Amino acid sequence: MSNYASAAAIRRDVAELIRPPRRVRVSQAVAEKMKVVAGDGTVRDWSPDATPYMVEPLDCMGSRLYDAVIFAGPARTGKTNALVDGYVAYKITCDPGDGLIVQISEEKAREFSKKRIDRMLVNSPELAAKLSPRGHDNNVHDKTFRAGNYLGIKWPSKNVLASSDYQFVLITDFDRLPINIDGEGDAFTMGNKRTQTFGSTGMTLAESSPGREVTDPDWRRPDGHPHMAPPTTGILDLFNQGDRRCWYWQCPELSCRQWFMPVMENFNLQSARAFCPHCGGEISPADKRKLNLAGRWLPEGCEFTLAGEVIGTRRRTRIASFWMEGPAAAFQSWPSLAEKLQRAEDTFAQTGSQETLKTVTNTDWGRPYLHRRAATQRSSQRLMDRAEQTERRTVPEGVRFLTASVDVQGGKDRRFVVQVQGWGANREMWVIDRFNIKEDKGPNNDLPPRQISPATHPEDWDLLTRDVLQRSYPLADGSERRMPIAAMGVDTGGEGEGEESVTSQAYEWYRRLAREGLQSRVFLLKGASSKTTNRVRKTEPDNTGRKSRKSSARGDVPLYLLGTDMLKDAVVAMMDRDDPGAGYMHIPSWLGRWWYDELTYEIRDPATGKWSKPGKRANEAFDLCVYNLVVFILLKAERINWAAPPAWADEWDRNLLILMPSENKSSEPQPQAVTQAPRRARRVIKPRI
Repeated sequence: MSNYASAAAIRRDVAELIRPPRRVRVSQAVAEKMKVVAGDGTVRDWSPDATPYMVEPLDCMGSRLYDAVIFAGPARTGKTNALVDGYVAYKITCDPGDGLIVQISEEKAREFSKKRIDRMLVNSPELAAKLSPRGHDNNVHDKTFRAGNYLGIKWPSKNVLASSDYQFVLITDFDRLPINIDGEGDAFTMGNKRTQTFGSTGMTLAESSPGREVTDPDWRRPDGHPHMAPPTTGILDLFNQGDRRCWYWQCPELSCRQWFMPVMENFNLQSARAFCPHCGGEISPADKRKLNLAGRWLPEGCEFTLAGEVIGTRRRTRIASFWMEGPAAAFQSWPSLAEKLQRAEDTFAQTGSQETLKTVTNTDWGRPYLHRRAATQRSSQRLMDRAEQTERRTVPEGVRFLTASVDVQGGKDRRFVVQVQGWGANREMWVIDRFNIKEDKGPNNDLPPRQISPATHPEDWDLLTRDVLQRSYPLADGSERRMPIAAMGVDTGGEGEGEESVTSQAYEWYRRLAREGLQSRVFLLKGASSKTTNRVRKTEPDNTGRKSRKSSARGDVPLYLLGTDMLKDAVVAMMDRDDPGAGYMHIPSWLGRWWYDELTYEIRDPATGKWSKPGKRANEAFDLCVYNLVVFILLKAERINWAAPPAWADEWDRNLLILMPSENKSSEPQPQAVTQAPRRARRVIKPRI
């Protein structure tokens, strides 16, 4: 076989280099040239009728009037298929130029290349013919074509976005990218710099469903700006910088014919139908496709006449920006939209977690999320004003079981900080006790007091067994019955100097508990990376074999990593509920102002969703509420059917953990060996984990 190219092949390649751009609308070229490969392998032509709202954004990407196109919308709109895959097909066949696709990570870039770009090229004959025949020109992250144009499929980094020039940069899932890439700025600003060399032929695209939270909970849309997005970072901030086009339908009622936006405000969640806000008429789901085919993008500053004429003056900008919401998404049904939102609301009511609600709002509805009960609404005084008159260290009516949490404090004021909470049906919660363990007076409390040192004295951890795990509290019915601690959670990180030693001592203490058969009632906890997507994740650390061992982890002690930001959101939702019931926090009046200040001291950054202390004041009450909530979760109490609860979470007269008066020989009895209610056989009862 000859290693030399034929004259015909050389002529063909040279022709590609000198061929002038084909003057055709981008959407037309995509419809003609690109094949779409469905998840089941089915191959079909890309059709503008399937997603009519993609035609105008695509055509703007081929216009010299704009330097950038921004598209914000929910999942299942076909936005990536049209704006990324489609524009690449257009550039390959009609107007060759170097380009870059930016995915959220190297792994996702590889997946995008194999599942989307490669499949599109293989199944689109005219595109496949444009690929360079030289094998070394094409790999997962780099594609080269006969015309000499190059396509990179990369991920956000300084090396990728702060070096080479490209005629076009296409950024997908923009709101899931880092806000600041290697200290150089956001991906859009960096990508836009890469296209400036090409003047009016350069193009930068950013597309995404909204993923950042509203930064000002008191914001109201100003008059004269009906399309303005709420203040937030990310894709909707870019949308606000553009000409702010929103998707409109015309009411099908002949007596109305007014134009309106298919958004959440114009959607009936009970009937799962959109409606016209002008006449109130509900729209059948069968009419969605027809309304989309006749739908129109309208820039801010303009309006439609009944005849569909656009009047007014649009914003002057070289950014064409588009925003649509879930009801218009071609591949999202209205019953599914309503059901997902209702399930997310139910999850919030049951757990206090807003993560599912935020995800559904962002990805299914295409809206930014306004965090429920923003931090600005919280105050220690407001909580004190609703404090209840209860007896200290007494279990009130409604409590089914008790949990305890422990925070380890270092430095000069070394101590264990303990908080006991009672839990009722549907996560209703009462604060029962709060105290410090600062001194050790020996096993019989008859020795001179010694300040404890959790980092250096293993025996100090045994105080948690005696003074917390084995503690019980009297019921408020005057019966002399007592309720023991069902389980406890202990923060293993410590604070200040000796943090690594604290962790090691915690592991050794757990091993002693295991020898006594008490380990199932104790959970060791540690805050995880802010990037975690789990509220609680079980691990079994093992540092054996490492040269630098930070703790005595040998793979035999379970450690629970916490998504503290999500958990703190849930605690805040509990304290912000105003009426007793599911997820309500009952606060006793005997706690001092200091406790309320600890509970409300942290501030939540609405841009990042992270909680932090603005200074050095104490926040133990907040952390201890979080740890108690974790114990509640690990006891699987969120899954309890309260109409038929397990015996350890039943009402007092049927609760198998309740200690009878005859068993209260010591003030702090052993809860791991308790009796049933009167006239029942004795048995050992432990919560099932």
